[in-house]
Amino acid sequence: MGCPDRSIEKQGAGAGMIKNPKLAREVIRAAKEGAGGLPVSVKTRIGYNKNEMEEWLPELLAEDIAALTVHLRTRKEMSLVPAHWELMQRVIEIRNETGKETLIIGNGDVLDLADAQNKINEYGCDGVMLGRAIFGNPWLFTSPLTPLLNKERGIHEKLGVMVEHTKLFEKLLGEHKNFAIMKKHYKAYVNNFEGAKELRMKLMEANDAREVETITNEFLHKI
Repeated sequence: MGCPDRSIEKQGAGAGMIKNPKLAREVIRAAKEGAGGLPVSVKTRIGYNKNEMEEWLPELLAEDIAALTVHLRTRKEMSLVPAHWELMQRVIEIRNETGKETLIIGNGDVLDLADAQNKINEYGCDGVMLGRAIFGNPWLFTSPLTPLLNKERGIHEKLGVMVEHTKLFEKLLGEHKNFAIMKKHYKAYVNNFEGAKELRMKLMEANDAREVETITNEFLHKI
């Protein structure tokens, strides 16, 4: 209930739900009924055009959801401003005021697992969700203390995984998704080393996994 994609919102879904609490609650009830006793959680934002936590979050919590993940930005803000982690304390207070036991999970600008743990300790939420931190860093959940740009991750290793990632995308999603979707990951994999900009430019022109592998191998042979 926080996705800002226009095509999703046109259906009244995603962040559009913030404008329609009655429908949001009906969806939650239907999900719980369909889940057959499995826990149901909600992910949302602090508001649509402005901070609406005081009105919006109690509506969701009233449905006794298992967990509530709050992306600490409005839909209008997208990811263009820093996440408002200073609001997390109030989110927790709202939960406590409702008397619910819903777990509160924070989201927004979390760099890695170490940063997640620091935010849990500092702000008191029950957990943290990571999103963009996984881009270009598939080691995120196995190396919590290894920052994304740690030089211990050699260029050959990172680019090798990038090629493998591309092949898997093509194999598993190639018939259903545009190859251009994969290119956003190249910006994350290819950075902070000499020649990265030039390599990224070439990769943006690639049309399939075979071309990506050829371009990458040519680059690695030169270094």
